[in-house]
Amino acid sequence: MTAPAHPPRRSAAALALLTLLALSACGPRAASEPAAGRAPSVQADAPDTTGQDSAGHDSTSHDSAGHDMAGMDHAAGDHGSMNHGAASQGAAPAAPANAAPLPLTVTDGRVVAVPPGVTDTSVFATLTNTGPDDIQLSGVSSPAATGGLLMITRTDAAGLTGMSGVDTLTVPAGGTLTLSDTGDHLMLSGLKAPLQAGERLSLTLTDTQGRALTLDLPVLKP
Repeated sequence: MTAPAHPPRRSAAALALLTLLALSACGPRAASEPAAGRAPSVQADAPDTTGQDSAGHDSTSHDSAGHDMAGMDHAAGDHGSMNHGAASQGAAPAAPANAAPLPLTVTDGRVVAVPPGVTDTSVFATLTNTGPDDIQLSGVSSPAATGGLLMITRTDAAGLTGMSGVDTLTVPAGGTLTLSDTGDHLMLSGLKAPLQAGERLSLTLTDTQGRALTLDLPVLKP
């Protein structure tokens, strides 16, 4: 049998030269590519500005005042438990110092005296409109109380009488509105001190046009 032919052997010098040429050809490419499976490195001196403003502060989930709003409980702004109806006992806004006077005359005005521990009282009077137009009273306030109410008293078909707060009370042009314990009247709530008979109390009526009338009424027993 004839022995298989063997490829000619290259000398050690020739092999070394071939290896050197191969390494020279691959060198620049290996230097320009990251090693397999290794992520490119990030420069440590380049700060991450994601979510930061120009001053370098973290602005993620911040409002314009810079407060963190993430997860903020907005239940504090929930007004569902507040009564915004006409019977709200919040303090009536003060009338402007230069408010035009209401064209009203007041007779038989009085405030009901109340004992210590009672924080609400009623105001009665007869209001006469001396002007040519209806007056829509929209508020009552007093330095002696924290709030004021406009009240109406009505009797239903079953004969039951009840009171409720309203936004306005009307004094007709050239006519009168009687405020009494059995009909429409005013209430002051959150009295700062007991009201005793013989005292006098200052209160201010305002209307929907921003006009005002300040009264000085006696405190009388009911």
